[in-house]
Amino acid sequence: KQDEQRLHYANERLQPQLIEIGLLQSQLREQAIRDPLTNLFNRRYLEETLDRELARARREAYPVCIIMLDLDHFKKVNDTYGHDGGDQVLKALANTLSEQCRRGDFACRYGGEEFVIVMPNISKHTAYERAKKLRRRLNSLKIPYEGHTLTTTVSMGIACYPMNGETRPALLRAADRAMYAAKE
Repeated sequence: KQDEQRLHYANERLQPQLIEIGLLQSQLREQAIRDPLTNLFNRRYLEETLDRELARARREAYPVCIIMLDLDHFKKVNDTYGHDGGDQVLKALANTLSEQCRRGDFACRYGGEEFVIVMPNISKHTAYERAKKLRRRLNSLKIPYEGHTLTTTVSMGIACYPMNGETRPALLRAADRAMYAAKE
């Protein structure tokens, strides 16, 4: 009876610590898949999740389109307003991307000022229309920063599975090529 009471008491004392450990594990998982500046998913998450999404699309025979976008002349923003100004632009862009994603889509920070949106089960035509709307919205952003109004423009490329590539690397390469063609 006394051993049972000790065990019960020990379990009660451990419970808050187990809850805290669970919360810490959850925070670590989020930190491993999120970009700390923009709070968008990071490149690691993109690579893992896009592979899974393409496998599902292959099994269920639906398209997956991606939009790759890059801020134009971003170095000039950083050179003129410093990295804090550049960070404000990146955060505003990330917020807009998040707002524009449908349920099931996800936006990722791919690199410095490059982003990727993955859109499962969407036609190339619809992806193109969404990209046009998104580009208009991003190009009209007015970001207040230290008495200035920062603006930016973006270049975008679209690629769709399976027409433009059947693997993650092929799809990302196709979107990257389309984005650089748009920059030209």
